[in-house]
Amino acid sequence: MTTVRRFLHAAIADFERDIDRIEDDLVQGEGYSKNVRLLAYAGYRNADTLRLKGRIVRYKKPLNAGEGMLTRLRAMMEIYNSHELAGVKVRLSAFGQAVELLSDEEGYFTFDLPLAQPLPLRTAWEQVIVSTPETESQKAEIEVPVLAPGTDNHWGIISDIDDTVVETGATDFVKNWRRVLIEQPRDRLAVPGASTLYKMIAEDHVSPARPFFYVSSSPWNLYGFITEFMELNAIPHGPMFLKDYGIDDNQLIKTGHDEHKLAAIETILSFYPGFRFLLIGDNGQKDVEIYAQAVENYGPRIAGVFIRDVSGTCREGAKAELLRGIEAAGIPTFCGAGFEDAVAIVKSFNLDRPLEAAKAVVEPAKTI
Repeated sequence: MTTVRRFLHAAIADFERDIDRIEDDLVQGEGYSKNVRLLAYAGYRNADTLRLKGRIVRYKKPLNAGEGMLTRLRAMMEIYNSHELAGVKVRLSAFGQAVELLSDEEGYFTFDLPLAQPLPLRTAWEQVIVSTPETESQKAEIEVPVLAPGTDNHWGIISDIDDTVVETGATDFVKNWRRVLIEQPRDRLAVPGASTLYKMIAEDHVSPARPFFYVSSSPWNLYGFITEFMELNAIPHGPMFLKDYGIDDNQLIKTGHDEHKLAAIETILSFYPGFRFLLIGDNGQKDVEIYAQAVENYGPRIAGVFIRDVSGTCREGAKAELLRGIEAAGIPTFCGAGFEDAVAIVKSFNLDRPLEAAKAVVEPAKTI
């Protein structure tokens, strides 16, 4: 990074911090209270480590989206306009331990708690407690779910979100701006076949029999929005790896789309070395390239690659060539406009019977 760029990034970061301090002094009576809001995102663990992320923001009474376009737009903008709080002490109580840390400049906190706790036989949601012991918050403490993958099958799912699970029209913002900026979770449409496919694999969307993880370049501000959509559409719950769009002293956005998603996938694969994963995404952005890299790096650890075709390029172009390369490597591959046909293909792969799927790579389906 050049000296000029470093100077500009540092100046913008300083300006953001100044605005936060000024706003902190002025917002009293503008719908804010002195309380903070403790946000904690679903965590995950293996036998040795528990990981959990969250954020501290200034509490503001939520807006009612209503039915009008302007009120809906304002409600959506409020989701993005969070007022983060740094330096707030957060405590995690789990498995007989209690550890504390401070929220960072963007209000985030990340626990990495050492454990000696074997994984359960079947995938389960466990509960831990997160609190702000020195700061008044909406609730004195909150229970946070932590995913513990079962040892009965040793395979799971890593899925994209936008245009893989929920229709966003992200590839054509001009055409689909209403969907992105105004529609609420109850208005959004699930990708055709996604709910059926995911429910078949999970068995129970609230307590999945197999672990689901979600990687996306959507910001952490949308965590609640996405969770509500999943519940409304019976999409299995799972820990999310979303993106921090904050500003720091070095860069405006901390990582690019492909770097963020590949790093998240590698984190999951490294955290569960004995597991194989089915990767599900779309070809509207960089999922195909990212998944091809994961196959190159991890080979048979990838149980299959399923791609939703939003760009009409399943059978031609560079992405189609990458999919053919994945298939040639012996990885079961699917690409189609929706996931209705993928249900039958999953059954042919025996991926709905995880004990068989974990033992060997099956013959690839020639659907590209």
